[in-house]
Formats: sequence, C-alpha cells, structure tokens
Amino acid sequence: NFVKPSTGASNQKELSFDKLDSGYKVGTAGNKSVGRGTTIQYFHGSEVAYWPNASEHAKGILQAVPDEADTEIILESTANGVGNFFYQQWQQAETGASPFQAIFVPWFWQDEYRKDPKGLKRSDEEQELADIYGLDDHQIAFRRSKIAELSADGIDGLFAFRQEYPMTAQEAFQVSGGDSLIRPELVVQARKNKVLAVGPLIIGVDPARFGDDRTAIVRRRGRSAYFLEVFENLSTMEVAGIVHTLIKNESPDQVAIDVGGLGAGVVDRLEELGHDDVVVPINFGSAALDPQRFLNRRAEMWWNMKDWLASDVPVMIPDRDDLHTDLCAPQYKYDSNSRRKLESKDEIKKRGYRSTDCADALALTFAEPLVLDRDAELITQPTIVDKVAGY
Repeated sequence: NFVKPSTGASNQKELSFDKLDSGYKVGTAGNKSVGRGTTIQYFHGSEVAYWPNASEHAKGILQAVPDEADTEIILESTANGVGNFFYQQWQQAETGASPFQAIFVPWFWQDEYRKDPKGLKRSDEEQELADIYGLDDHQIAFRRSKIAELSADGIDGLFAFRQEYPMTAQEAFQVSGGDSLIRPELVVQARKNKVLAVGPLIIGVDPARFGDDRTAIVRRRGRSAYFLEVFENLSTMEVAGIVHTLIKNESPDQVAIDVGGLGAGVVDRLEELGHDDVVVPINFGSAALDPQRFLNRRAEMWWNMKDWLASDVPVMIPDRDDLHTDLCAPQYKYDSNSRRKLESKDEIKKRGYRSTDCADALALTFAEPLVLDRDAELITQPTIVDKVAGY
C-alpha cells in the first residue's frame, strides 16, 4: 500500500491516477471519435487490419500522440488482405517511407504451435519448408493438422493456413483470385544464400514513372544479384546523373533501362553522354524475343528471372523485404494463344499492392542476352561462400 498510487476514475474503460496526472484508457475501433481531444504518450492499436474506421482513427487518435521523445505508437494485427489502412502502413514502413518499423513474427517462433508427430513422414513440400525455415517434425505436424482443420466446407486449407499462420509477411498479405508467378519459398532461400558474384556485370534500372513509384537500380553478376538502390522523387536528369556516375565507377557490361515514363529521357541523356555502347533501352510492352511463348517483353524477362530463382544451382538476391514483396506480387495468366501473360503494374496496384519497382529492376537484368565484344572466360557455376565482402 505504501507505493500504491491514488486512483481517480476506475472502471472498464478508464483507470486514472489523479495525483500522477496519468492513466490508461480503453476504446473500441467502432467509435470514430475515440481518443480525440486528448494527449497520448503511448498508443497500442490491436487488430488494426479489421478496423472499420481506420482512416478516421488515423486523423483522430493517432494525431493525439505528439512526435516527441518518450512517445510510441504500436499498430499490430493479423493481416486482412491488401488495400486496407494496415497494409498501406506496412508497405510504407517496409520501404522506409514512414517512421514506423515493420516487424513480422512468424508462427513457428511460438512454442505452443507444436503437435506430436506420431511417426510423421514429411512430404517433399514439407521437407523443403523444413530446410528453408528450420522446422522440426512437431512443427510440421502442427502445420499439417491445421491445414486439415481449416479445409472444411470447401475452403482452401493451405491458403487459409498461410493467412492465419504465415511464415513471411508476404504470405500474410496474400489475396485469393490468382496465381503468383514466383513462390515465396524461392525468394526466402535466395535471400539466405551467399553466392560469389562471377561474370559480366549487368545493371537493371527501373526509373519512376509517376506518383508513388520509385526508381530502383540493382546489379547482377551471374548467380548473384546485389546492391539494390531505391530513390524517390527524382527528375529525369537526376536519374541520368546517378546512372552516368555508376557507369563511370563500376564499368558495367550492360545497363538495361525501362523506357516507359521518364525512362526514355534517361536513355537519351545517357546516349548523349557517350554510353550508347552499354545502355540497352527496354520497352516492357514491346514484342518478346520469343513471341510464341510470351505476350510481351515484360512477361518474358519475369519468367527468365523466375527460372533463375527456381534453378537447381543456388542464387543470391538482396536480403530486403521490399524486394521480396515485389517479387511475389504479380499474378500470371495465359492468353487465347497460350502465351504467358504477367499482370501490369497498374493491375497490381489496383489489387492494393505498390508498384513492383524493385523486382522490375532485377527482371531487367534478364531482358536481353549479353554479347561481349572482348574475349572473356565466364564461370557459369557459382561458388557458395560464407561471406561476400561489400554485399
């Protein structure tokens, strides 16, 4: 009792300490005006993806937390598809465009998510997941039982499990209605691999087109893609200047640039600066090099990238969440002539995802075969290393 503070209000919605001028308040997300007119130091919002008035709360209660020291806002939730307030905040945090920090907790970190395996024999898929995520038989048994439990009434149990018990943020925010071209497991493994960069240097440049698009630049040598750079709000001349400096300093063998939007101006300026020997303009909507199999150039280079990721020989990509999300976002279809077709950036954004700028930059490194003017002995098999300096 000596240290017990004096209380003022004390009920289900509020606990105040009148002499300390502090306290706790509880509100429901269904009340649009909750928290308005107050000053809050610490705010915890639960299951934000399911708030019916999330945008109103962002204008109200979140503005009651001053941007000062010793204040904090936590927004936590089970994912609820894309396009909602919570996913929008996650995307901004993932790319570093907001003061929030994106934190994902996979289900297998929880000690209670385990089940007696009882002589379990792993399937090929389960073995692959075990290898990638370090799952044991008790966790595999839990996953298998939950998928069966969630498969009632015609529900896709695997899809439901990935949403309720995701292994990655990309799984958590999945949406139904189509097939993603690149499986998350391929991306997870490539993020973990360390592969020596050997071969000609190819650089992909995806200049921002407009709005919230970003300019992305990535390097690739053989089986190793590395050093992804992302820029916002750059002009044509600024992008051209960055690539010009990059060509001078790194001497790439090829620089593939998307000429949609401001990309054409970037290419024109670089050719004016004398870089026409390495700069290759790529029009995503132009005819594919293999027009019998692919609808356009973008579909062709994305499939080339997917095959690279799925090959038996290990590959490495930058260990970044924004690239991971971009790679897994596009869905694919076939047209009436059985040609492979990939969603456009605009179609992807209509489903609630951001523009896949990072992945498009990487795909550009697969846009066109590289022909070297000088004699070169290329090592096609990568070497696995524990550490790669500078990556």
